[in-house]
Amino acid sequence: MASSRTLTFIPQLGFINISCAMKIKSVRLYELRIPFKFNITHNLKTRRQSYSIIVEIVTADGSSYYGEGCPREYVIDEPKEKTISSFEKIAHLIDDHSYKSIDNIKALSDKISDQYGVPSLACAFSIALLDMYSTKENIPIYKILSLESSDHPLCPYSGVLSTTDPKKFRELLSLIKKLDLPHVKLKAGHDAEIDNIKLAREVLGYGVDIRIDGNRVWTLNEAIEKIPQYYEYKISGIEEPLIASQIDQLPELSRHIDIPIILDESVCNMTQAQFYIDNINHEKLRYNLKISKLGGPLRASEVYQLSSNNNISCMLGCNVGESAILSYIGRSFAQAHRLNHLEGSYAPFFMESDISVEPFSFGKRGLSDRIESTGLGLQMDKNKMQAFFYEKSKIVK
Repeated sequence: MASSRTLTFIPQLGFINISCAMKIKSVRLYELRIPFKFNITHNLKTRRQSYSIIVEIVTADGSSYYGEGCPREYVIDEPKEKTISSFEKIAHLIDDHSYKSIDNIKALSDKISDQYGVPSLACAFSIALLDMYSTKENIPIYKILSLESSDHPLCPYSGVLSTTDPKKFRELLSLIKKLDLPHVKLKAGHDAEIDNIKLAREVLGYGVDIRIDGNRVWTLNEAIEKIPQYYEYKISGIEEPLIASQIDQLPELSRHIDIPIILDESVCNMTQAQFYIDNINHEKLRYNLKISKLGGPLRASEVYQLSSNNNISCMLGCNVGESAILSYIGRSFAQAHRLNHLEGSYAPFFMESDISVEPFSFGKRGLSDRIESTGLGLQMDKNKMQAFFYEKSKIVK
């Protein structure tokens, strides 16, 4: 572990104490919007461009540390106005002690998520602070997140077919076949849902794991009737099948169906995670952990540990339009935890661009390289950032 007293050479400043070089000078909030190559559609939303919030912490040596979050009003109440007003209160709390320990970063993540009610902003702050801590201490982020040995094989990335356009669906299905991806998620809640899974099985065969995402589309009675229609296609799970007003009926639904329920929007904190552990048999329950909705990677890791202790399998999900920042953190999280499915790193497939110089993605069979760099380990493209960043607020220390 690097000492905080180490003298480091900074081109503009010469040799300087690294703790002085990392003194926080300003904190900025941006909106990030990048056009998609085609519309991304599911039961709750249609998107034509990405939408994320970016926190930038600038230090005395001119270095920038970044974090990203994806506020989604259909997941938790995080309107833009609330995010900006919360940022202006929270940014004043960020000081040179905020990144000095993991306990400090976790405490801030908890405060922003639970007291201010903006977990995506907590996520952005915690990633930026982890970027600083990892850089200062010379420890890769995945090692900070690891709760156990992190030498397990990386879970392969899944394909996600998130479109109702028949032509685009076939194109994406052909891409998944070409990439030989072992896991695929299909969207339900539209007229072609059964035809799509039938076509997917014809193209991909039965050696590929297929799960279905309902995006809160059915009532309890509809789900009890609808879900068995998927059994012949050997799906591995059904994600968020019930409409928002009936999610209290998920335990009841679990007793009527023969496949696991995967929970995403229904599990945004430890309290919700514990509720379903107490009320649904562990063999019928899976959690889709999304780093942004949970308030950052440290809080996501906390939910993972609770799940693991109760024999609940977890996957790592992603929000539509995540940039290279959350993709990097997702890869770090996958290196630190044993997952049964992994989503993310999709920008090269459906976004017009990204903010990193090199694309952050995966290859054949969903395989990816392990990352050992400290900090975010990304080379940011300043031109792309200027094109896609929209500054919303700035706090000067």
